[in-house]
Amino acid sequence: MEQNAQQEVVNSQVVKAGGKTYFFDVKKAKSGNNYLTISETWKKKDGESVRNRLMIFSDNLREFSTALAEAGKFLK
Repeated sequence: MEQNAQQEVVNSQVVKAGGKTYFFDVKKAKSGNNYLTISETWKKKDGESVRNRLMIFSDNLREFSTALAEAGKFLK
């Protein structure tokens, strides 16, 4: 699904980590509700760019945040 280029970006943050770049973008949906996209980009050895994106809607944010915090406990 391609994003509409005219969607309003409410907040945007970039995290560079090693060879990857992560984008955290909060956008306003047509319905007026905000949603979060988390994107990662990197280049393969052959120079091809790779991009993955995850969309989190506001009604799922609490569960997503809880699961992320729990998973983070195992990364220490």
